[in-house]
Amino acid sequence: MDWLNQLKRESLRKVILRVVLLLALGTAFFVLFGCHKLLGTLSPKTLADLTPETMEGAYVEDDIYFLYTPYVEVEQYRDNVRTGTVGMQYLTDFDEIYYMGLYVHKDSLQEAEALMDASEDFMEGNLAAEQMPVMHVKGTVRLMEEDDQRYYFDLAEGDAELEAVMLPYYLDVGRVGKQTFVTVAVFAAVALVCVILAIFPLVKALTGGYQKQLRRKLSESGDMEAAAERVERFYEAAEPVCGVRMNGEYVFFQEGPNSILLRPWEVAWAYQSTTQHRTNGIPSGKTYAAVLRTMDGKQYTLSMSESQVQTLLGAMETALPGTVLGYSDELAGLYKNNRDFFSQRWEEKAPGCTARR
Repeated sequence: MDWLNQLKRESLRKVILRVVLLLALGTAFFVLFGCHKLLGTLSPKTLADLTPETMEGAYVEDDIYFLYTPYVEVEQYRDNVRTGTVGMQYLTDFDEIYYMGLYVHKDSLQEAEALMDASEDFMEGNLAAEQMPVMHVKGTVRLMEEDDQRYYFDLAEGDAELEAVMLPYYLDVGRVGKQTFVTVAVFAAVALVCVILAIFPLVKALTGGYQKQLRRKLSESGDMEAAAERVERFYEAAEPVCGVRMNGEYVFFQEGPNSILLRPWEVAWAYQSTTQHRTNGIPSGKTYAAVLRTMDGKQYTLSMSESQVQTLLGAMETALPGTVLGYSDELAGLYKNNRDFFSQRWEEKAPGCTARR
């Protein structure tokens, strides 16, 4: 049935822009926020596992036993008034060979300062080694900025041998890449949702999911193959009016990607819907739609221009004589509380239609 494949292609055309945009958005979130780096948190390295060549970008979980001195303090200002310290970089060592930086942010500063104080007490002989606290850290090893490197290497005071074992990296505590774990996890979840929202309509279009209502309507006749042949002949013969195909047997249209097939006497009421748009309280335009209400309480909204709506309603007056056209509060009340009124209308205009259901 080539016409069903044609409908699948039409559904795909309707959703493809949304699919592309969602995939692009998901990819952008994933790449810009370094979500792939979350994989490193599943199998973190220790500092002893790293070499100078493999440090940059590594995700580390390890214990810090000693801090020598701070070399960079990150301060926060508001309206040129200092509001406090939000980060500190300390000199530390690892593997008993190399030195590097430890970048501690505000939420871990108290623990770092306690270790710094303990380290000073130990160097002055006021604290035994077994009394030293241990700071457990997780984070990403990053290359120092040029300004940070200048302050960092100043600690060597010109000692070439010391500078040779001072690596220009710091362990950025509590960070996955440049972001907090929570931030990266949230955007990874957003990226995943975008991909799922893109894949779902794509798969649905390719598998004919948007033709589900049409297939159900075909199956109501009992002989689905014969019904499909009749609808195919109708589809090929009926000239669409503003996207709606109509004759005495069927009504067909696309509501977005969904293919909708109805029997004429199922269309109870049709009218124009007008939406006034405003920007900052100022009218900025109107949009129009043809609204079709069916006997089983469903509503289909077909967006189009005002002239197209009127053209469609005019064509429906001839093709669907039992359908009530135009909106009024009285009709809205009848549709809600007394739908038999619309059935009777069809019986009056097209006697025997009920028997064809």
